[in-house]
Amino acid sequence: MSLRWRIAVGLAVIAGIVCALAATGAYLSTKQQLQNSVDESLLTRTRDANDERGGPGPRPGGQGPGFGNRGCPQPGDLQPASAAQIVAPDGTITQCILGGPTLPVTDIGFQTVAIDGTDYRMLTSPWHEGGVIQIARDLDEIHDVLADMRLRLFLLALGGTAAAAALGWWLARRIVRPVVKLRDTAEQIASTQDLTTPIPTDGEGEVGSLARSFTTMVDALATSRAQQQRLISDASHEMRTPLTSLRTNIELLGRADGMPDAQRAEVVDALHLEVGELSELVAELVELASDSTRTEASEPIVLADLANDVATRAIRRSGRDIAVTVEGDPEPIVGQPTQLERAIWNLVDNAIKYSPMGSPVEITVTQTDVVVRDRGPGIGPEDQPHVFDRFYRSTLARTEPGSGLGLAIVQQIVQRHHGRVWATNRSDGGAEVGFSLGG
Repeated sequence: MSLRWRIAVGLAVIAGIVCALAATGAYLSTKQQLQNSVDESLLTRTRDANDERGGPGPRPGGQGPGFGNRGCPQPGDLQPASAAQIVAPDGTITQCILGGPTLPVTDIGFQTVAIDGTDYRMLTSPWHEGGVIQIARDLDEIHDVLADMRLRLFLLALGGTAAAAALGWWLARRIVRPVVKLRDTAEQIASTQDLTTPIPTDGEGEVGSLARSFTTMVDALATSRAQQQRLISDASHEMRTPLTSLRTNIELLGRADGMPDAQRAEVVDALHLEVGELSELVAELVELASDSTRTEASEPIVLADLANDVATRAIRRSGRDIAVTVEGDPEPIVGQPTQLERAIWNLVDNAIKYSPMGSPVEITVTQTDVVVRDRGPGIGPEDQPHVFDRFYRSTLARTEPGSGLGLAIVQQIVQRHHGRVWATNRSDGGAEVGFSLGG
């Protein structure tokens, strides 16, 4: 069942229940009031008959001689009763209304009795001359009124339910219209795979919030798809160069029957270098493509210790002068040591790569910050916003080795630690690249 039908049926059911309860209450209240009215009229006529005073002998309208000094009351005094009789102490019954039925003798009080298929409301009261007087009124008129009332209430409840259903359908169409538009747009996006399809965001309250949330989700998907496509395109472009070099050197080795040993060794060294760069590129691609938090557990670490380890390893590999300056009293912070060491290494490796031979690399460390400074050409103003982008390489750096993924990995690791990265130029020449953890 569609949402529109659910709303319409729901309102109809609620209206039907309310109408049924209201009709039942009105019916029972009216029935009780009519019965009370009949009881009151019977009680009034009985009291009036007992309070009358007359001469001896039978009363007019009586069907036999009176007993004591009273007979039946006048028939007009008993209206609107349908039957009346006096039951003497010896059990003799005197009918007081001609043509009226004989009433069953019962205890004093009100009773509803059925005589020859007709319901009567009857009152049995003491008679001042002894015995009892019974007076009754048929309920046909009341039954007719109640039957007509039942029909009217049923039609009224049915009409109210139908009106509620129609109103619910109309309201549901207005309420659901933005949802239907959103559904149609979602189906269109699913069928066309076009994430640029405009999404209707009209509507108030929860519907409008749903549309805006859906828009945010689709925008995030579009961004993710664009990043994936760019990653694939850039990766294929970056891998083309080492693969071409590998193919060339392998073909050269294939024709190396008369190649001197020195040249063969040079080609093999080049192959090792290309394979190493390609392996590093593939590892970095896998890490960037996964874009998920490492399973490495966080633990207390000191950034200064990681920076010293990186500097020692970089000095051994490159032979460059790398100095570590620790500012303040470094306190442990919680982080993933292997990942943060990788981030510091990438910063240092980037500084070594773009610094002239013989120039120093400086590492400054505080409790939460790491800054690496070099004496290279610096970062052009047009390049600064993009240095942490995947595969981005400035014009000056295109001839240098590397994949252009080192700083992108730094940014990813730092973001996992809820930190930020930056890259600027030094006032005295060179670049300054670093990160700050914890906000």
